[in-house]
Amino acid sequence: MKKLLLPLLLTLSFTVAYAKDLPSEDIEAAFANSNPETTILSEIPDCQLISKLLPDYNLDSDPSLFREKIFYINNDKAMSEISQIMRSISTMQGIKYYSTGSKKWETLYEVATFIDSPETKNPIGEEEIKEALSADGKKVYCLLEDHSLGTCVYELSYFETENEIAVKFHLVEPIKLGPVKAVKADNLVINLIVLKEKKSTDADKLTLYINVKAKYVKLAMIENRLNKSFERRIDSMYSWFEDQINK
Repeated sequence: MKKLLLPLLLTLSFTVAYAKDLPSEDIEAAFANSNPETTILSEIPDCQLISKLLPDYNLDSDPSLFREKIFYINNDKAMSEISQIMRSISTMQGIKYYSTGSKKWETLYEVATFIDSPETKNPIGEEEIKEALSADGKKVYCLLEDHSLGTCVYELSYFETENEIAVKFHLVEPIKLGPVKAVKADNLVINLIVLKEKKSTDADKLTLYINVKAKYVKLAMIENRLNKSFERRIDSMYSWFEDQINK
């Protein structure tokens, strides 16, 4: 199996290879961490928006899972364009992930749409959500019909500065696996932060930070399934973002 080997701590001036060419477990970030007692945020010391996400960062005590990764991508898109991408949830529909169980690519999200509320779940268009130049302070709901987790409803919170954009996915309805309420509402948070660093002698460099923190029922079969699922979602979200900014 083809492996993607990225040097750790040797250089940060590189472009991560296109993730769709590899199974998810073969994608390696420049920095990655799975210890809830520590963080790799020191690798992006200029990040201002992480403080906006801290209230949910310590999701309960003793989380079932914590994963964080940092990716570096050379790209010269304006932050206003990246802001539009971050609000284009519909483009997540149809993205792929590599299933280690079936040993093949599967569609991760059969449906990806903004909705009016968790109660009615009526799809709404993206035009109104994307019309403002900045999404700072905006809160909306989205529904992701997940291949392995079923219907997932999130509250999305957006934050922006001149050179940073962040979105927080906060689970607002429980995730059920069969008759088991595997993940309770509020017990799953996924954060994406994009930071742009301008170098006069090089292309613009984007730093993409993604983390997932979750707490779920202590059943070995469910824990193993969710650990793999949430790990893949970090790499799938990276693939989605990298695909969109290169269009």
